[in-house]
Amino acid sequence: MSRSIAGKLLVPVGALMLCAGIAGAQAPLRSAVFSADSARSRKTNQRSIVDTVTTTLSKLEMHETTVAPGKSSHPPHRHGHEELMVIRTGDVEVLQGTTTRMAHAGDVIFMASNELHGLKNAGKTDASYLVIRIDPHDVPSDAKAAANPAAP
Repeated sequence: MSRSIAGKLLVPVGALMLCAGIAGAQAPLRSAVFSADSARSRKTNQRSIVDTVTTTLSKLEMHETTVAPGKSSHPPHRHGHEELMVIRTGDVEVLQGTTTRMAHAGDVIFMASNELHGLKNAGKTDASYLVIRIDPHDVPSDAKAAANPAAP
């Protein structure tokens, strides 16, 4: 192979190797502290804190949501993963299956896998809550739940 052809091949091959490394497995999250100002805005009402793999989870995602009085961040839904929600400020109405409960600042909500759920700000001021999404490596598929969101 001529020197000029070999030189031209090195760049594309090197680029492919770099892309393969980027597309490879993500290193698991190590112990960390996430300062209050480290989050980035994801939507107008959400601040993303972390979205990654850990040693025992295929996904750990945390974000803070702020909802105006009388509003919801999205319609009731269900999914295969489980979530914890820590109410930071305000009062929220919590739909879990066919039951509605109230949660207030300091309360913790657990949402089970594939259970219909939703939150609505029931107060007169903004409500904010931290969402912690937990996906174990064997999390059930969302496909069935998404096909029939109102199913029990």
